[in-house]
Amino acid sequence: MIAMTKPSLVVCVEDDEPVRDALRGLLRASGINAASFASAEEFLDSDELQTATCLVTDIQLGGISGLDLLDRLAGMSVVIPSILITAHTDVAAGDRARSSGAMKVFLKPVSPSELLQAVRTALANAS
Repeated sequence: MIAMTKPSLVVCVEDDEPVRDALRGLLRASGINAASFASAEEFLDSDELQTATCLVTDIQLGGISGLDLLDRLAGMSVVIPSILITAHTDVAAGDRARSSGAMKVFLKPVSPSELLQAVRTALANAS
């Protein structure tokens, strides 16, 4: 029997459209399969919920926050290596993100090379 590996899919959840487009573009330009969503609710209602191998989300979103998204995924027993980004230097939010399972928290503006390294690490750990 041949083991089939799940194709990598990085999901970006970001309510700021230019940032969302830039994230998706950066990942795709680096050869990484990426999908993007304007809200956590949109992602939770999508088929990509079952196929995502890495999640990149903003902490501050309209509606369900990035932190609450991690909590909801945990409550659904969905394990996706997650990277959070934020424009705010809120130590409590960073601590909560890590306790909710985020593998990395970045402050905006995010270094593209550092973000790609974190995504590649997440994908390597997911396989």
